[in-house]
Formats: sequence, C-alpha cells, structure tokens
Amino acid sequence: MKNPKLKRLLDVDVAIGISIILVVYGHLYLDDSLPQWYINSRKILYKFHMPLFMFFSGFLMSYSYKRIETLSAYNNYIKKRINKFIPAYLLFSFIFIGFEYIANNYSLSKLKLDIIDMLVYPSKAPAGFLWYIYVLFQYYLIFPLLKRLVRKNYILALVIAIAFQFLNFTNVLNFDLFSFYLLYIVLGIIATQYLELYYKYLKKVGWLFIFIFATLVVVDSYYAIPKVLFGIVSIPLVHYLALKLVVFKIANYLADIGRHSYYIYLMNTLVMGSFYLLIIKKLNFEFSLPIMLIFFLLGLFLPMFIFKKIIKPNRFLNKIIK
Repeated sequence: MKNPKLKRLLDVDVAIGISIILVVYGHLYLDDSLPQWYINSRKILYKFHMPLFMFFSGFLMSYSYKRIETLSAYNNYIKKRINKFIPAYLLFSFIFIGFEYIANNYSLSKLKLDIIDMLVYPSKAPAGFLWYIYVLFQYYLIFPLLKRLVRKNYILALVIAIAFQFLNFTNVLNFDLFSFYLLYIVLGIIATQYLELYYKYLKKVGWLFIFIFATLVVVDSYYAIPKVLFGIVSIPLVHYLALKLVVFKIANYLADIGRHSYYIYLMNTLVMGSFYLLIIKKLNFEFSLPIMLIFFLLGLFLPMFIFKKIIKPNRFLNKIIK
C-alpha cells in the first residue's frame, strides 16, 4: 500500500513529544539521594522509552523517504545524514569529554581512552546517551535497503529483525544496540507501509494496550518482564494517547516539543548536569522534588530555546547542529 499524500502528522509529533519527555525524565538521575518512587518509575521507563523512540524514528524515516534509484542519489542521501548527525555527535561528545577531564583531573591517557570510546564504543563514552545518534546514523546508512526489503516482503524483514534480538553481537560500534533496536525500526517502517490499516486498528483497539501495559507494570514487580515486550506494548499505547490528545490545545505544545526532540536529546543532559553542578554542588542546595521539577523543565525547554534563539540564527552553529 502506498503512503497517502505526504503531510505533517500531528499525532506523530505529539507521540514523539511524549517520548522525549520520558527521555528527559529518565535523565534526571543526577544524584544518589533520589526518592525511591523515582528510581522505581525509572526502572520501568528504561524498559520501553528507547524502543518507543526507535519506533517513531523508523516511522518518520519511512514516511518522509523518497525512493533512491541511483548511486549518486544514495551518496547525496548519505551526505545529508552525515552533515546532520556527525558534527553534532562529535561536538557534544567532546564537550562531555572536556567536562569530565576538567572536573576529575584525568590524565592524558584517560582522555585518549575516552576519545576511542566516543568513536568505537559510544555507549561507554562520557556522553554515553549519544549512542542513539550514533546508531540512528547506522540505520540511515542501510535504510534504503531496509525499506525495499519491507516493501517486497515485510514478513522476512520482521523475521530478520526478531532474529537479531537473539544474536550476540559485539558492542564495537554499538552493533549490540543496533541489533536490539532494529525490530522497532522495522515495525515503524511496516506501520507506514500499511498506514491506513495501522491507524484503523490503532483507533479501534489502542485503548486495550493501556490495560495491557498496566498489567505488565504490576507483574514486573514480581517477575521480570522482557524489555522487548514492554517496548512493543508501549508503541500503540503512546500513539493512541497522542491521537486522543490532538483535539486539545496541549497537542500543539507537545507537537512543538516533538519537532525539537533531536535538539532536546542532544542538550538535555548537558543542561541538567550543568545546573546540578551549579545549584547542588557549588551552592549546596538540597536535591529536592521542587529542584527535580526545575531541572526537568530546564532540560526540556532550555534546549529548544537555545536552538531557536542561538543556534538557528547563527550560520556557523546551524551548520554544526542542523
């Protein structure tokens, strides 16, 4: 089935907005004195927030994709992705390496190890959360082939993606994370390949996943539920909630957050970490619930402000962070 005429999907922007809010919430783990309710909620969150994010990444990749027929077109496609992801990845990786080096007075040999980790083992680097950018770029490299495979035989693509879940890949170049999250990228592609059918069933039975998810949360306190199951169930749950929210004014705010999710992802940890060092470590404030809320709001909205008011108007910065 071919996609309908390309248009901005408000519900997808809202869903991505919800997803990045969950990511920022998870990155609030800045202090050992955090309350137990946060630690428990974060434990559940980390079982589904990145699968959710990967699904919508695959969805948008596929939805906005223009078929590539020539090697020249593929080269242009890759150049655009290199320009979007690599300079930003390197910039923020070096910023975090610099912070760690100065704060902990590391030796030159440790600095070299951090740079190697940044290039070869991204999830182990000081800016370990940037593994998502690194792996997303890998998905873009193979996406034209992946899209063609799904279009010709989505069952085969799904079987391959599921098989990758059970293969023991090396963490070199984060192939372990690439293999694990491939399933959600493929699911996102399949959703756009059968867009009308996907929305039909999402609207009809999406509410059911609220109860399924709540059941998984309860059961997980007694028996560990696999991350893959939490991830799969969270997708229709969050997308269904997004569909229900589009009729309310809050949808526009959530959609704006969703459209700036890339910049929020890049900068939220840096923002919250910087304020943590200033307010908690230097000014000796207690890491309380109001402070947590302030850090959360700063991590969510300050990156948007920085992009809109500082990066976007600046020609040089805008080339690095597109």
